[in-house]
Amino acid sequence: MSYPILTQKQFHLLYDLVDEYVFFMRKERNTFVYEYINKKAEEIFNENPHGRLLEQCFDDFHCKTILYHYNRACMLKQSVSYQDHHCIKGATFVNETSAIPIFDGNNVYILATTKEVIKTKELQESTYILESYRKGVNDAALVAMTNEKGIIEMVNELFETTSKFTKEELIGKSFWMINSNYHEDSYFEQIWETIQKGEIWRGQIRNRTKYGSFYWVDATIIPITNENGIIEKYLTIQFDNTEKKQMMTELRNIERSFKLITEHSNDLIAITDEDGYLLYSSPSHETILNYEKEELLGTYYLNIIAKESSNLIENLKTNLMQNNNNKIRTELLIKTKDGSTIWTDTTITTVQSTVYDEEQKWYVFVSREITEKRALEEQLKFLAFHDSLTGLPNRRMFYEKIPEAIQLASNTNIAILFIDGDNFKEVNDQFGHDMGDRFLNHFAEKLKQSVLEQYKIYRFGGDEFVIVVDQINDYINGKSDMLETTIQSIQYTFKKGWTIDTIQFSPTISIGVSIFPHDGSTVNELLINADLALYEAKKLGKNNFVYSNAVHP
Repeated sequence: MSYPILTQKQFHLLYDLVDEYVFFMRKERNTFVYEYINKKAEEIFNENPHGRLLEQCFDDFHCKTILYHYNRACMLKQSVSYQDHHCIKGATFVNETSAIPIFDGNNVYILATTKEVIKTKELQESTYILESYRKGVNDAALVAMTNEKGIIEMVNELFETTSKFTKEELIGKSFWMINSNYHEDSYFEQIWETIQKGEIWRGQIRNRTKYGSFYWVDATIIPITNENGIIEKYLTIQFDNTEKKQMMTELRNIERSFKLITEHSNDLIAITDEDGYLLYSSPSHETILNYEKEELLGTYYLNIIAKESSNLIENLKTNLMQNNNNKIRTELLIKTKDGSTIWTDTTITTVQSTVYDEEQKWYVFVSREITEKRALEEQLKFLAFHDSLTGLPNRRMFYEKIPEAIQLASNTNIAILFIDGDNFKEVNDQFGHDMGDRFLNHFAEKLKQSVLEQYKIYRFGGDEFVIVVDQINDYINGKSDMLETTIQSIQYTFKKGWTIDTIQFSPTISIGVSIFPHDGSTVNELLINADLALYEAKKLGKNNFVYSNAVHP
């Protein structure tokens, strides 16, 4: 009897609740046919594409892109990830798709999962399904494990309840204990012939209870092999009616689908016990972190978390308890085997279940590497608050930081030095803008040298710079000796000048000075008054500085 690899009901059970576009496609000659799509994917289509060819659903450009990557996945016999885009309601979305080839006899399928690049979709739902599967099997099926000779080594509680034999009576015996003599010997010979070849056997068997009554089961016998491919045990799963057999088929396919997803995913998926010891790790731990599976299994998984993320991990249980859904999402720094680190977007979920009347808890870690994304974000953040030419903080950073400095000032004064180069335009006019940029870089460096990098310097644009001098304790009668010493240091440094390509520059600067709180209590007031003082300094000639109180006594 042939079973479909994935029924429509199973597909929707698996994927209708996920926030990703999921497509199940069947290869047909040189193209693919839509078998199923999940609810999220319905947003893309005007009508359900079931049974339609790829070419009937997308334009030529998209078809060629999708076909190329689907065929590549089939040829390589491994998952392939790629990026493309689609439009919904006038908006364009850049997506990342993972295409997993599935081979089932003569049929070839593609399970394609598409997510928006700006989002990271976690796979913990699939992990939860696996746990539900195991619990479901134990509750619904008669389970027994035998050695390679068919001697029973383990039975579950439902097996005992249904057969009326205790496990002590069954263990060490064969299934002849429950043989009802209904089937011919050849029936069981055919079963043994099948499973000894390493093939799974499915069929119906009539068994006998301890007290002589009969019960029918839909049975599945699965050979269990060791790493060398040698059969060591047989797992027998039985359902005592057709409805339960259908459940088993669905649950088995769920496990199969979960394995396909986790074994081919680029995400790091790990399951630990309540104390953090590893119970399962996906193969991506080998490809991304370079750990062998045997190195991690049974070890304290949190040891691979770098110390920069240790505070969150140390408070893991508390953080999860504070979330009503027992789930937290954070960025973790994870160590690879060689000691280097990668940043990950990680979701940690608590999974609870009762095993043998005992409440047990696991943690599911689903991590996706975002090292490059994080580096780009840091770079963009730096560029947003820094001048691209000199690397100095910019006007935006000034407005971010000065209110905080003003708030923290206690019984001291803060000076705003508004600095403008004298005749900078002549440098550009005479030597060109490239030389002008090099001139400004030297200008910025000399400012830092003159204040010994003790105070914050901001570039506002052109040759306009602002220096914030704090901790001024000698501002008396409209002046400060400490501040004027700093200004004289700046003027002296610029008088010495610098050389670019044998050209000597000794520029002069004009400075306007405002003092907090005397010349203003807000950033705008201080900056306006410093600018007015700068204007007065320029009117006096080159290389001067003026206090704001001289403009507004």
